[in-house]
Amino acid sequence: MSVYDARLARRAVLAGGAALGLAGAVGCSNAGRGASGAGNDEATKTRIRPAYERYSGVKPDLSGAEYKIPDAFNKYPANPVQAISAAPGDGKPITVTTYTNTPIPPRLEQNTFWQEFNKRVGSPVQVNLTPSVDYDRKFATAVAGDQLGDVFLVGNVPQTPQMLAAKAVDLTPHLSGDNIKKYPYLANLPELAWNSGIFDGKIYGVPIPRGAISSQVMYSRRDILAAQGLKPEVKSADEFVELCKALTDKKLNRFALATAPTQFVRNMFDIPNTWSKDGDKLVSMFEHPGHEDVFALLQQLWKSGYIHPDAYSGQNLDMKTRFANGSSPLVQDTFSGWPTYLQTMTDPKAEIAIIAPPKHDGSGQGSIWLGAPAIGVSAISKKAEARVETLLGYLNFLATPFGTKEYLFRKFGLPGVHHRIVDGNPVLNAKGFSEVQLGLMYQADGPWTIFLPEHAGSAENEFNAMKSVVPTALDNPAAGLYSETSNRKNKQLNDAINQVTDDIVQGRKPISVWAPAVKKWKSDGGDKIAEELAAALKSSR
Repeated sequence: MSVYDARLARRAVLAGGAALGLAGAVGCSNAGRGASGAGNDEATKTRIRPAYERYSGVKPDLSGAEYKIPDAFNKYPANPVQAISAAPGDGKPITVTTYTNTPIPPRLEQNTFWQEFNKRVGSPVQVNLTPSVDYDRKFATAVAGDQLGDVFLVGNVPQTPQMLAAKAVDLTPHLSGDNIKKYPYLANLPELAWNSGIFDGKIYGVPIPRGAISSQVMYSRRDILAAQGLKPEVKSADEFVELCKALTDKKLNRFALATAPTQFVRNMFDIPNTWSKDGDKLVSMFEHPGHEDVFALLQQLWKSGYIHPDAYSGQNLDMKTRFANGSSPLVQDTFSGWPTYLQTMTDPKAEIAIIAPPKHDGSGQGSIWLGAPAIGVSAISKKAEARVETLLGYLNFLATPFGTKEYLFRKFGLPGVHHRIVDGNPVLNAKGFSEVQLGLMYQADGPWTIFLPEHAGSAENEFNAMKSVVPTALDNPAAGLYSETSNRKNKQLNDAINQVTDDIVQGRKPISVWAPAVKKWKSDGGDKIAEELAAALKSSR
């Protein structure tokens, strides 16, 4: 066991592998850029940063470049191009360690998609899937036990840069500058996303890009609102409360909000996206004085019964179910959840719209928080270094973009088996939805594309929704920066302050406990995180 492994094993026992980090939770800001060491200055990163070469093989119906949002497509090309001329595999097994946000798929023996996927890869792919909520703990155990797959999604462990130096292949010779052009679909990944894979002047991982699509917004069931003569628009906090009141009907077991709309309310009061800059310093959003008003409004929504009573006791899937069946016509979620909601809504007349956050006082539109450029990073194990080109070829295969045969198969499986063709578009059936969930999008993926074949017009609806709020979204100045203290303590710190938040909203504690809780958060590690991230930000300019 290496010195690093021994340290990790001890810390995993003490901390339960518990910190929230690189594996991709919303709001995570612990990934690579600005990691400790002298190799993070701009000159160094310019030398090593992969060249960007945008894929232009298919023209979108709606181009999002001007608005910094994904392109949208109404139709899948009738004659998709073959992006990969030869299977990337070498015939030997490819083992993968990653997570999933969907039910575990059927085993290989019962999974037609998986069997065909292995044929097209040219190697049997063995995927070790873990539910995302448990991934950090499982990842820490795998690192300590030297049980990582050939390809692994980087989870959160102490001293992540040191872990990668010990466990992962340095990909710089393969991906820096024009070297990446050997893998054209990795070269198509957004430039900012690569910050998450660069540590100490070296490229250790391939990012999984998201960006604007991972921004959180308030979804609404337009059809339910319309049936009551309501519109998915509010111009002030008071109007939002009135909308929630109108949508709540306890006789029908209907509660306006599936979960507490904490971030949406913060958007009304100009709370910054995780961090804000004050000269060379970073200030936590927890310190914003608007929180007293935020909590007063959230308490009002809870006390009035406008938030589902199980909002704090259920799982992530529960809020989707409440929205889909109409028992909660409003839910806060990321734009990337749009396809899942379409797939889970059984009413053919169901429609989705978003509600833009207003300024609380009615003085204009508020600003949502812009999602992080990447939700995770996939690295290659040093044990598989002899096969690094094969494994990069595999990740390149997974990053093939919309409009290709590979993308069509990866997302929709085989025609007649996993999807049916509706108006020229592939639509997953139940077998397809079950079998294709191999966690492929948490190994590597191309830039997100808005394509929603389940319902005609949905792609344009989501595109216009993003267009209406993303251009004015607030970014997180620390997105992609690395803090060791955050890596070790972020989960414990946030669990503590989130518990105080929940207690305040549900009326178990008064709003006056917020200021002491923030003071404790700062002294327990928040101030140290701010210092480390500020130093990383300064060195990355």
